Amino acid sequence: MSETTKELKEELDKGVALLLTLRDEVKLKLHLAGMEAKKQWNELEPRVQTAVDAAKHATDASHKVVTEAVSALKKFKDSQFK
Repeated sequence: MSETTKELKEELDKGVALLLTLRDEVKLKLHLAGMEAKKQWNELEPRVQTAVDAAKHATDASHKVVTEAVSALKKFKDSQFK
């Protein structure tokens, strides 16, 4: 094997080794990012559900208050304007 061929093979081997190292680093970072995203979602999801539940209860409560107010106004009107 000529010296030039040997040098080219060594450079190619270094490039391949670097490529494999970078690939492994990226895969690890993606895995860790996925774990971090999942952790953040697990912390966020209960807050989202709480907000959804609160909105539903607020809607139910608002509907109840409006219904009661309408009923009271109708009774008042009926009793005052016969």
